[in-house]
Amino acid sequence: MKNEIPVVDFTRKNGIIRRLNGGNLGPQMTRGNIDHGLAVTEFSELEIPITRLHDSPLGNPGMRLVDTQHIFGNFRADAQNPDNYYFIATDDHLRDIRAAGSEIFFRLGTSIEHTTNNYFAFPPQDYEKWADVCVNIIRHYNEGWNNGFSWNIIYWEIWNEPDITKQMWNSSMEEYCRLYEVTAKKIKARFPNVKVGGPVLSYVHPGNNDTLARLFLEYCRDHQVPLDFFSWHRYASDMKEIVVEPTLVRGLLDEYEFTETELHLNEWHYWIGGFSKPAYFDLVDGLPGINAAVFATAVISAWQDTPLTMGYHYTVGQLSSAWGAWDAWGERLKLFYTLKAFAKIARCKERVEAVSDDINVQLLAGIGPDGKRSVLISNFKSGNAELKIRLKGAENTRFRLVRIDLDHDWEESECTTDAQGVVNLPGAGEGLSSALLLQEA
Repeated sequence: MKNEIPVVDFTRKNGIIRRLNGGNLGPQMTRGNIDHGLAVTEFSELEIPITRLHDSPLGNPGMRLVDTQHIFGNFRADAQNPDNYYFIATDDHLRDIRAAGSEIFFRLGTSIEHTTNNYFAFPPQDYEKWADVCVNIIRHYNEGWNNGFSWNIIYWEIWNEPDITKQMWNSSMEEYCRLYEVTAKKIKARFPNVKVGGPVLSYVHPGNNDTLARLFLEYCRDHQVPLDFFSWHRYASDMKEIVVEPTLVRGLLDEYEFTETELHLNEWHYWIGGFSKPAYFDLVDGLPGINAAVFATAVISAWQDTPLTMGYHYTVGQLSSAWGAWDAWGERLKLFYTLKAFAKIARCKERVEAVSDDINVQLLAGIGPDGKRSVLISNFKSGNAELKIRLKGAENTRFRLVRIDLDHDWEESECTTDAQGVVNLPGAGEGLSSALLLQEA
């Protein structure tokens, strides 16, 4: 029997709220006249648990960051000579991310090349030497080598999207598997406590178009290659598609006996298709729009009951004027406010049962350390102009309401449940989305 209205039951515990709100790109280093310290402070407000470094040079134009060729610029040079490495800019970038309270997910390889010619999207000339360079990068950040640090960075990913020919990997998937094998084995032999993974495919689609994923998994199994985490990407506009995918990928890995391998969906975003002008500038249904922002919290809420280890929104840090939580001028976009709302609900930790029959109306509720109750409602294009929610165990209770929609960034007001725990809340018009955060007063 379906519920007439969505119900949150504060009397029934349901584990913990998992912080699956990882992201790509940290606080921007090149923000013109905008105070750099403010960039770090605002980033910290979102409480991003882990930040992936892929495409950091794209988000910080002119900076030699992260990419292997930026750190070790002359591949003909001696890989064991500390003088041949340039770490300063990457050190500062990682220091900012850590200052904002986020851990590091380090992608070894190159950023995507949106250029007429390609310069770095090729297999390294010598896999063994390239793996040695990767080992020395890890030594720098985890063992203090070359005036480095003891930051204990756990996650190290090998390359990015080898299935994207020209822009990322001008060779075969079989060749990527060989690079992965050489590098993963050398890293794990030297650093048994870090986690190494791939193949960072642009899509997997288990049971539909998963040939390359199967090729990689079969190779790792047959050659006894370490695979601590499996990473892939998913851009979608349908809640069902992206919510079910971690479960499907888990089944695929189990089929190849990688039952303990973690799942990291480390690029995802609301995607209406195509790199068009509307996609970049439409504040309703484009990349920086209200629908994309609410899609983010709806997906993270729905992922709570899946086998996903971590999701990484692409991006959180600013990239162009569309992808992240800030535009090109450092102004907050709608995504900033919805991710901030998730950060608030995640502090509750003690999750309670919440049921909605509409996948596009996602509820995430919990009780904080102070005993106060909170609910995050992600109303993604449901068509409901008004939302009626029942909060069982919170009858006749006053809440602070935060409203985020097309016309409101973080509008605060108050509301009170009736004797049955029912509260009437504003929805959104047809084709529009809204996020609502209820916090017990």
